[in-house]
Amino acid sequence: MEYRLSGEATHFGKGIAAGVDGTVGTLLTSNALQAIGDAAAVDLYIAPKGTGKVFIGSPGSTVSAQTVSGQSTTTIPNMPANSQAVSTMAAAGISTGDMIICADPRDALSTGVTLSRAYPSGANEITLVWINCHASSIAAESTGITIRWAYLDRT
Repeated sequence: MEYRLSGEATHFGKGIAAGVDGTVGTLLTSNALQAIGDAAAVDLYIAPKGTGKVFIGSPGSTVSAQTVSGQSTTTIPNMPANSQAVSTMAAAGISTGDMIICADPRDALSTGVTLSRAYPSGANEITLVWINCHASSIAAESTGITIRWAYLDRT
């Protein structure tokens, strides 16, 4: 690379490690910032000073989000013929600004209902919309069903 920045001593051939006199530190190499330390897992914090803001990228750039997955139990409610109903289930960490990638009941359904959609309805909660497209009613699942889910944590 031939890019040069004048004025400061900024041209290091290898990475720069900071905080090595403590228990954790930070490593800056080429285009990566990484937490370092002797522990198997070290957190990385990026924080502004005082009430300053943190900006990542420019207005036109894409910022990635963390994918979170798990499974929860819910019950399908009583549903009359040709109807729609909702149920809720716990999902640790989800909030209304997050985006659900999937909610998968798999082959756990004993009735012919369909999972229409899932959305984060509050802190730590997913609401599921069920559709009964049959001409007869269905009784609620008494034991509950396990649903695997995944969402993009945008916080």
